[in-house]
Amino acid sequence: MDRKIQGCIRGDFSGNSGDHNVFGSFNNNNNVYTGYLNNAANHGTIYQGCVFGAEGREATGRYRIIPYRRNSRFTGRKDLIESIKRLSGCTSHTRIALHGLGGSGKTQIALEYVYQRASETDCHVFWVQGSGLLKFIEGFRAIAQHVRIPLASAETNQEELLASTKRWFEGPDSGDWILVIDNADNEEDFIGNSGPISKFVPQGPRGTLVFTTRSFRVASWQDCERIGVGEMGEDEATALFSKRYGNGNRLGEEEKEAIALILGSLHRIPLAIVGAAAFMTETQTPPSEYWTIFRGSDEQAKRLLLQPFCEIQREADMTESILATYFITFDRIAGQMPRAADLLRLIACFDRQNIPEELLGLGGTDDPIEFRQAIGKLLGFSLVTAVNREEKTFYELHRLVQLSLQVYLPTEELDRSRAAALGVVSRLFPRHWQTRRDVGPAYIPHVLAVTKHSTDPIAEELCFQLGRYFVDMGFYNDAEGQLRRCIALREENKGYDWDKEGPKRVTLLGAVSAYQGKAGMAEEMLRDSLEDIEGSLGPNNPIVLEAFDGLALALLYRGKYDESEKVNRHALEGYEKILGPDHPSTLTSINNLANVLQSQGKYKDSEMMNRRALEGRRKILGPDHPSTLTSINNLADVLLSQGKYNDSEMMNRHALEGREKILGPNHPSTLSSVHSLAIVLECQGKYDESVMMKRRALEGCEKILGPDHPSTLSSVNNLAIVLRSQG
Repeated sequence: MDRKIQGCIRGDFSGNSGDHNVFGSFNNNNNVYTGYLNNAANHGTIYQGCVFGAEGREATGRYRIIPYRRNSRFTGRKDLIESIKRLSGCTSHTRIALHGLGGSGKTQIALEYVYQRASETDCHVFWVQGSGLLKFIEGFRAIAQHVRIPLASAETNQEELLASTKRWFEGPDSGDWILVIDNADNEEDFIGNSGPISKFVPQGPRGTLVFTTRSFRVASWQDCERIGVGEMGEDEATALFSKRYGNGNRLGEEEKEAIALILGSLHRIPLAIVGAAAFMTETQTPPSEYWTIFRGSDEQAKRLLLQPFCEIQREADMTESILATYFITFDRIAGQMPRAADLLRLIACFDRQNIPEELLGLGGTDDPIEFRQAIGKLLGFSLVTAVNREEKTFYELHRLVQLSLQVYLPTEELDRSRAAALGVVSRLFPRHWQTRRDVGPAYIPHVLAVTKHSTDPIAEELCFQLGRYFVDMGFYNDAEGQLRRCIALREENKGYDWDKEGPKRVTLLGAVSAYQGKAGMAEEMLRDSLEDIEGSLGPNNPIVLEAFDGLALALLYRGKYDESEKVNRHALEGYEKILGPDHPSTLTSINNLANVLQSQGKYKDSEMMNRRALEGRRKILGPDHPSTLTSINNLADVLLSQGKYNDSEMMNRHALEGREKILGPNHPSTLSSVHSLAIVLECQGKYDESVMMKRRALEGCEKILGPDHPSTLSSVNNLAIVLRSQG
């Protein structure tokens, strides 16, 4: 854990920390009272502030043992309280669990519920702590004394005390009652009827039990009707912040907008809202300034969320922070199921949203049962949620939990988890265009997350693969960012045993620069690269030939057709010699030569080369491969140049249909097909359809490539021409 961050934490977080309580130790474990004690001051520390009523009961004859006063700033949650009332409305024994993430407000909801019920009915109301056996004993001792359960002798042990109190709840003398067991999070205490606490939880024919718990298992094992407690609604969250911060009516629009952004970033978790408002109030920080600090970086956000704050509805002299509320849950998971703790650490290193299940499946176990148990544990504590889309399962980690884990984990442990996550993503990120197209988008955020701070050669290779994906998809600016990072990593970390494929990064970056309309920069970059590598690798090395291909492309885009043809023929001759006539790289070189021949007006030669490339690509790559569709589009263009309009239209429509299906409607290659089809339609006098296609091409280029890209400017010019033709 970062020492600066660690220094922000106050209090001892190794104890049992509930949603709103961090209790001190109970030192009178063996102090068993005899007789009847009616003075609240004689009870343990938890119950010193309880509402007991006169003589231990109210004038109605009903007992009220509630350790906190009513929360005057309680906000919203009406639907959840109504759900508790509805479920507890029957006359038989009822068990209800308020289940949710730490800090979601379960204790406050239960507190508001019991105060409402206390004012509406004449049932007994009791409240005990479920965060540990000693606190549970303390609570049952308080109940035993106030309902006047006689104890056999001064030697009565704790188990007899608990059993006697349980029997009283289950017997006829107890009447109608509500018992809240707060912070029932430790699963080992609530295993069926045999856990250290659960074996003393009353059943019987009547009464309402309300558990507040972070654990789905506790809710299930105790046979509860489960009420999920999640984030607040937008209006509820705003109202809660306003009650805590004040000045709501005097805030300007800028401050109100900042509040909305803060609440959204805190996922409208009540404890987080209260903590943030407390910091702003105590430091007199306006919401806009808080938001500026919060969004500055993850480190600043973590420091803010670790600031301690106090609530009088907690144990005296204890402080808590927003992030530290999750530490106890992490401790419990690590102690109960190490495999789940390992999985949680792995998840924390991915992007927190849309994590494909297959990424987690490679996280350390091949046993499906073990995996289901581990992920079930995390789901049960509401640390992660599952989302099903298109028959696939994705997981999401709560943002506050992710930040909390990054603080909680020691630096070395976090580094190991990051390395494991990098290895998992690297093994699964697709290398082939087909799988990149189908699977790639799901992995992109996770590639960015695991490579963000890494200098490992695995991270560099993964960035290169992501750059290739972006090139395939036409996201040239994103591709440039990844490729430049690859080059920088290799330059800055020469101590690594890098492979010898570094020049591939420069070659691909040169091609990307040409696609971006920066052909001059591409030419200079590729000439410099060739000067460095041709002598050391040899003129017919595949890496060198790729660089020649890239240079030929840049020369074509700069209008240097004769030099481009010469460089293309050199590359093609090398590919045919070392790779053979049907290798995909050879076919790409043939395609490139066909383009430059067309630009020179050598249409018959260009058509011949295009048909050769198309035939080879159909045979080797298949009819729907993007490279095959490129050859179809290029052949259509050269047919247009020869006045073969019908054949050109047919080929253009074929290419457009395939590209829309394979690459999507806004890919640069698809827009190129739209533009080509518009030109042939214009030549045929089909002006209305041509205008429609040209407008589509222009809108797409402006959106994808930007207003100053050569393709965009060409689209503007071509649209103007056809509009003039229409008069």
